[in-house]
Amino acid sequence: MIDYIWRINNFDVYYSNETNGGGDFLAIEYLDVVREWYTDVDHILEWCSGPGFIGYGMYAAGLCNRVSFNEMYLPAVEMLEKTKANSNNANDINIYQGSSLDSIPDYIKFDLVVGNPPHWKSVDAANNSLGFDVGQCMHVDDILVDQDWNSHKDFYAGIKQLLSDNGKILLQENSSGSTPEDFRNMIESAGLKISSTAQSKMYADKNIYYIEVVRA
Repeated sequence: MIDYIWRINNFDVYYSNETNGGGDFLAIEYLDVVREWYTDVDHILEWCSGPGFIGYGMYAAGLCNRVSFNEMYLPAVEMLEKTKANSNNANDINIYQGSSLDSIPDYIKFDLVVGNPPHWKSVDAANNSLGFDVGQCMHVDDILVDQDWNSHKDFYAGIKQLLSDNGKILLQENSSGSTPEDFRNMIESAGLKISSTAQSKMYADKNIYYIEVVRA
């Protein structure tokens, strides 16, 4: 496995081809959106983080004081750990491995939760949208597909207890794989609500949109 470096504001984020789901590309606008929409963000959680382009990028850009990551894929966790080990502020960084939020202590609270989770609910849906067999590419199906939205359901069911009083969730999704209505029931069942959605300007041709969720 060859390591690469994504550098932002003299902060080095380590990744490999097998752990990069496009976050180095998609993080750029995300930073601008968070800068425009939010102020006084202390602690950010990146869910489905991969090697942490979004979370580490926001930390390096000064958009938060602390950053945590939740990721299940061991090679990506290894990249997260390598970035942390090579940073000058390891005390501001926490990494939680697991397929759900259960590994995060419930006394920890987040002001903002971000992430670019898998965008399709089945391999067939991803194949039809992307025009190739994602199962033929190493780990791409793991990165792109959330079967029957099970990870999304677990995430929304567990995230409320980890939000600060004014905590918010802002995820990047893809309109070729979902609409906000696909997530509304699971969000509202968890005592949350969709507060806004916005189409990406930079990635309009990639069908990226943002969905913001807050306490109901």
